[in-house]
Amino acid sequence: MKISDLKNFEESRIEYKEASQKVPQSIYKTISAFANTKGGLLILGVKQEKNKIQKIGVKNPQQIVDDIVSTVTQKFNFCPVIQPEIVRDNRKYFVIIKVEEASNYEKPIYMADAGPLKGGYKRIGSSDIRLTDKDIQRFYQERLNSPDAQILDNSSIQDIDTEYISIFKNLRRIQKENAHEISLKNNDLLRAYNLLSKDNRLTIAGLLLFGETKAIKRYFPHFRIDIIRIKGMEWGKDKDSFLSNELRGNLIYLRTQVLDILDRFFLTPFKLGKNLVRMEDDPFKRAIRESLSNLLMHQNYFHKSPSQIRIYNDRIEFYNPGHSLKDPKTFYMPGSELRNTLIAPIFYDLGWAETKGTGFRTNILALKEAGLPEGQWINDEANDTFTLILTYPIDHVTPQATGQVTGQVTGQVEMRDRIAKILTYCEQPKSLKEIMNFLGLKHREHFINTMLNPLLKEKLLMRTVPDKPRSKFQKYVTVKKGGKYE
Repeated sequence: MKISDLKNFEESRIEYKEASQKVPQSIYKTISAFANTKGGLLILGVKQEKNKIQKIGVKNPQQIVDDIVSTVTQKFNFCPVIQPEIVRDNRKYFVIIKVEEASNYEKPIYMADAGPLKGGYKRIGSSDIRLTDKDIQRFYQERLNSPDAQILDNSSIQDIDTEYISIFKNLRRIQKENAHEISLKNNDLLRAYNLLSKDNRLTIAGLLLFGETKAIKRYFPHFRIDIIRIKGMEWGKDKDSFLSNELRGNLIYLRTQVLDILDRFFLTPFKLGKNLVRMEDDPFKRAIRESLSNLLMHQNYFHKSPSQIRIYNDRIEFYNPGHSLKDPKTFYMPGSELRNTLIAPIFYDLGWAETKGTGFRTNILALKEAGLPEGQWINDEANDTFTLILTYPIDHVTPQATGQVTGQVTGQVEMRDRIAKILTYCEQPKSLKEIMNFLGLKHREHFINTMLNPLLKEKLLMRTVPDKPRSKFQKYVTVKKGGKYE
């Protein structure tokens, strides 16, 4: 666009700002309005008075562009797409910023520190008008047209890790032995779940569920799960790097590996059910599994922050990019508001979620009925995040005095950390002496009886020479579940 072509008045897709020396704060209202409506152009260095404009220019155009680019990435709930350009006209400099309309799954675009009602705008004529309740409801309704159904340009069946389609079929067979999709070829199975288009491009759901790690990183560089062990009850510097994990990969891989890691911290008795499937009786463990399924199934995969699972001394927190679309006041009622309508059926068919949306009620809210601490949550719509907090049940099941409870909690936390360290350390085979030296332990028989044998009995560790338990070549290795480590 040429500055000489500017009209003497603003319109629905053109806004003038003086901005001669610095970026005016009102610019962010207009960026929100354009992104929520049909896009538009911001012209900086132009002053409008009634029906006339003055082309005054800007003094530091590059500085203004740099300030806008660096600020806009942090200012909004989603980063709107802008294209700034410096234009020279008549020895004066102007900045033209093209703002593109946001996709349906990103709207409403609003200033994160103000929330959608106070920080979100729409364009009506030449004015930036605050969003109404109905506007926000409409945007969220349009989001439910499923962002994970979007087809990814330049994607192909080559981005799929076929190993995880095989894993899916095996897991599906456990749930329903004669399920039709088990017999389908890979392409046909993906199409049956609407994960592959007719021209063999992947939907977002297809890539996230079965894609190779490198392909997922290409399209979703922010997506990962951080499992963080924080020693204490507050976030601080005392994080145990040995027990902290940063996981990337597809959803089938991630759910299996995250549960494997969490099992190292929260060991509970189990029994074998149909087809030798491990059946958990512990309600706290069921709540953990439900929390993880919610995190993966309802996540906003376009959010700029990764998922986090924070393990404190007294609680575990599941931090989910993407606020709950369902009103928390109605969590006790069946039904769910799905953000990702193509990912959800896969989770249902694998038994990882309940089709009637009752999982939260039967696994999280049911903690109170089982005499355990209630699950708590923070649904932050302004920042588009949801945090689920599960407090450990020790205080409810140990009726001793406070000092004794504190001592028992400390002892259990230390034991849990030791077990988690053993299982992480033994991902490569280690001898008994190596394990004890690593932990700084000297009492061989006590270690064998209280830690090593229980881990072997629970099949979390296995001997490398199983037929000769006392072999001088004996080593111990962690039992890996459901896929490869990366």
